[in-house]
Amino acid sequence: MMKIRLSLASILVLLTAAALASAQRRPAPADPTDRPRIDVESYTIDVTLMPTEHMLKGTAEVKFRQIERTSYLTFDLDSRLRVAKVMLDGSEARFRQYDLDSTIEISTANGQLSEISTLLVEYEGFLDAPSGSKRAPALSSISENGAYLLYESKWFPTNGLYKDKAIATLTVRAPADWTTLSDLPASGGKFTSTVPSFWGLVASGKYTSTAVKTDRGEVNIHTLKAKTEDANPIVQSAAKTLDFYTNTFGPLAQPKFHIIEAPDANWPSRWGVGALLMSNGQFRPDFDQPALAMALGHQWFPLKYAVADSARDAWLSDGFSTFASLMYAEKNLSPAASQEQIDKALVKALSSEDAISVLDAGKLERESPDYRALVQYKGAYILRMLQWVIGDEKFQTFLTRYAERFQNTPASTDAVKKLATEVNGDDLDYFFEQWLVDTGVPEMNFTTLTYRIRNGYRINGDIKQDLDLFRMPVEIEVETDGEPDYQRVEVARQSSEINIITERKPKKINIDPRKKILRLSPDIKVAVSINRGEEFMNEARFNDAMDQFQDAIDLSPNSSLALFRMGEAMFELNNLTPAAQNFRNAVNGDLKPKWVEVWSYINLGKIYDSRGDHERAISEYQKAISTGDDAYGAQGYAQRYITQPFKPGQRGN
Repeated sequence: MMKIRLSLASILVLLTAAALASAQRRPAPADPTDRPRIDVESYTIDVTLMPTEHMLKGTAEVKFRQIERTSYLTFDLDSRLRVAKVMLDGSEARFRQYDLDSTIEISTANGQLSEISTLLVEYEGFLDAPSGSKRAPALSSISENGAYLLYESKWFPTNGLYKDKAIATLTVRAPADWTTLSDLPASGGKFTSTVPSFWGLVASGKYTSTAVKTDRGEVNIHTLKAKTEDANPIVQSAAKTLDFYTNTFGPLAQPKFHIIEAPDANWPSRWGVGALLMSNGQFRPDFDQPALAMALGHQWFPLKYAVADSARDAWLSDGFSTFASLMYAEKNLSPAASQEQIDKALVKALSSEDAISVLDAGKLERESPDYRALVQYKGAYILRMLQWVIGDEKFQTFLTRYAERFQNTPASTDAVKKLATEVNGDDLDYFFEQWLVDTGVPEMNFTTLTYRIRNGYRINGDIKQDLDLFRMPVEIEVETDGEPDYQRVEVARQSSEINIITERKPKKINIDPRKKILRLSPDIKVAVSINRGEEFMNEARFNDAMDQFQDAIDLSPNSSLALFRMGEAMFELNNLTPAAQNFRNAVNGDLKPKWVEVWSYINLGKIYDSRGDHERAISEYQKAISTGDDAYGAQGYAQRYITQPFKPGQRGN
C-alpha cells in the first residue's frame, strides 16, 4: 500500500505554489550579482525532518539591511522546497518562486523598508535520497537511514552562496532516537553562534560519537555504519592536517571539528563550517589522504577567507584549498610521497583540452572535469608557481598579509594581484596575465655542453620553449657523484641561455625536476592522456576513454598504467579478448605504478571466470597472491575469488 505523504491541505498548497512558479518561470540571470543588494544580519531557522516521508518543513526568519532601494528582494531556495507564505516586516508579501535557478523573488511594495527588516518564510518539500547519475551530487537528503542538509543545497533562504556571512540560530526537530549535528555550536537544545559565517550544515541519524584531542582543539567523529578501526586513521590524519593549517592560515572558526558520516551520500566528501561530511565508502584503512587534506583546506578557503566573485575568483577558493594540501604534503610527508602528490596535481592541472582561462573556468559546472582541472588544480599550481617566483620568505609574508587583509573583506583576483606585487616589490602583472588569462603551457627542451674549469665545471647551453611571451624562472638539477646541485635559470621568450658553475663533475642535467612550474614533456603528455581517460571512465564514456589511453600507448608503448586502463575500459565494454591482452601487456611493461601487476592478474582471473574457466582464473588469482602486494585490498579480493568465482556483471572490485 502506498504511503500518504501529505495532508490534502498541504497538497493544495504545494500544487498552488507549483502552478504559480511554472507560470512565471524565467531564465537564470546571467550574473547573480545583478540581484538587489542586501546585507543579512541573522538567520533564525526552525525545521522538522520527516524521514518516513523524506520531507522537510521549515520556517526561516531573516533579518537584513537593504543596501539599495528596490521593489523586490531575491533569495536562493532549493526548488524542491515550495514556499507557502512570506511575511515582510509583519505584513504578508507577494512572492514568485522560480525553479530554473532555485530562487524566490519577494515584493517590497514601494521599496521602502525598515532600517533592519524581518522576513519570515514558511516552506516545505521532499528531499529524497540520491539515486542515478554520479555527476549530480545530492546536497540534501532525508530518508529512514538519516538526513543531511548542506549549506550549498539552499535548504533555507540564503542571500547567495559564500558571499554574505551572518549569525544564525537553528532548531531541528527529528526522530527521538536520532542524534542531530550541525556546524553551529549546540546550546540549550538549539544550535547557535554570534560569529558571522556561512552556517548551514545539518546531519541527523543514529550516530555513534567519539572525540580525539589535538594540539589546538578537538576532532569529533560521528559514524552510522563505519567501523571504528576504519575511522580512527582518518581522525588522526585530520587532526594533524588541521593543526598544520591552523599554524599556517590562522585558527578555525571554532576549536571543535566534526567528521560526520553522511547517509546515502553519492559524493566522497562535503564541508561546512567546522565540519566535514564523508560518505560511508570513504571510511576505509587506505583512505584518500590527499582528498582529505583538500577537503579540510576549505575550512579556510572560502569559509574563513571568502571570495568576492564566486566565478572569477573561484581559484582563490578551490585552488587555494588544493594548494594548502600540497603545502601540507611537502612539510609532513616523505619527499617521495609529497612529490607523487605534486606530480598528480600537475597532470590534473593540464588535463583540460579546452582553451579556457582560469578566470573564465570559474563559470563552469563545479563537478565538471574542466572545472577541476583549471580552477582546482591549475589554480593551486598558480599559487605554487607564485611561491617559486617570489621565494619562500616573501611568500610567507604574502600568506600572513592575505589572512590579515581578507579575513573580513572577500578576496578578489585584482586585490590578490596587488598584494603579491606589494610583497614582491616588483610588478607581477606578467605572471598573473600569463597564468590566469592566457591558456598556453610551454613544452621545454634543452641542450648543454660541460667544460672543465679551474675550480669545477661550467655548463653552457640553452633552454627552448614554444611560447612567444613566456617568462618564468626554471629550476635546473645537476646530478653529480655527491648531492645534486639545484640552480635557478631565468627563461624568457623562446630561447634562454644556461650558464651554471658547479664544483663536482656533472653526471646528468634535469630540467624542473621538482615540478615547480606548469609545463609539458613527453612523459607528462602520457600522464595527461591517462588522466583524461580516467575522467571519461568516471563518466562511463568508455570509447572516449579508450581514445585517450591509446594516445598514451602511442606515446609510450611500455606504459603499464596506460595498458592497464585500456584493459579496464575494454572489460567494461565486455570486449574480453583484447582486454586480457592489455592486462598481459601491462604486466610486461614498466610496472609503474607497482600495483598494476597484482590488479592485472586479478582482472585476468575475472575475465577467465566470466568465460566459465575457473581453473585458469585460479592460476591468475594465485599469481596475484604471490606478488604480496595488497594495494587497494588486492590480497583479500584474490583470496575471495578463488573460493567464490567472479560473476559477469560484478564490475569494479
